[in-house]
Amino acid sequence: MDVPRWADPRIEAQLRCHYTKQPMDPALHSVKWYKGSHEIFRYTPQEFETRIFNDSGIFITNSSCDLSSCIITLKPEPGTAKYTCEVSSEGPRFALARKSANMTLAVLPEYEPLITGLPTFVNAGEQALVNCTSDYSLPAAIIDWFVDSEPQEDPVITGVTHVSGADGDGLRASWRTLHVFPDDYATHRGYLALQCRATLPTRPPHIRSMAVRLFVASRPHISSYMLSKNMPRTCFSEIYYIS
Repeated sequence: MDVPRWADPRIEAQLRCHYTKQPMDPALHSVKWYKGSHEIFRYTPQEFETRIFNDSGIFITNSSCDLSSCIITLKPEPGTAKYTCEVSSEGPRFALARKSANMTLAVLPEYEPLITGLPTFVNAGEQALVNCTSDYSLPAAIIDWFVDSEPQEDPVITGVTHVSGADGDGLRASWRTLHVFPDDYATHRGYLALQCRATLPTRPPHIRSMAVRLFVASRPHISSYMLSKNMPRTCFSEIYYIS
C-alpha cells in the first residue's frame, strides 16, 4: 500500500493498494478502502462496478481498480487520518488481508529556518537581538531557541512564537526573537552556539533547524607591566630629626 505521509491541501492525494494472486488462490472478491472505521470505497470485480460511500465526509474524485491494484484519488482533510486497504478472496478460503497507514494534512516548509540580525561579534557586557523565521507552512511552525544546546525558555530571553496571517493557500509563517546576553553564559571558546528549531505540530512532528555562532569579544586584559607603567608614581619624603 502506498499512502502519502503528508497531504497538501492544494493537491488531490492518490492512495494506492497493490495485491497479487498466487496460482492456487481463489479469485478476487472485493477491495475496500476505509478511513478510520468507515468504509469509503468498494471495488467488486464480479459486479464490474465501484461504490463510493459519501456518508464518511470524504470526497473521492477518481478511481482506477483492476485485478492487481486499486487506486483512489481524494481531497485531503484537516488533521491526521488512518486509511486502510482490505482485500478479500472468494470461497472456499475467503482469505482477508488488511494494511493501514496514516496521512496528515500538512505543507512542509520549503526552506530551512532563517536567522537574521546576527552581529559580527558582541563585546562583553553587550547584548544581541537575533530573529528566527520559519517558512510558510501548514500548520505554522513552533520555534524554539537553544544556546550551547540548552533550551531558552525565560520569557525575558525569548518572546513567544509569532504567526503571520494566512496566505491564499492557508499557509502561515512564524518567527521568534532571542535576546542574547553573553555574560550570562559560561563560555571560554570565544563564541556562543545558537540554534533555531522550527517544529510542525504534526504526527509525527516535522523538525527543521539552523545553527550559527555568535562571536564574543574577550574582555581587555591589562598586564601587570602595563598596569605598573601607567600607575601614577608615589612620592616619598624623609624627615630627619636632630637631637
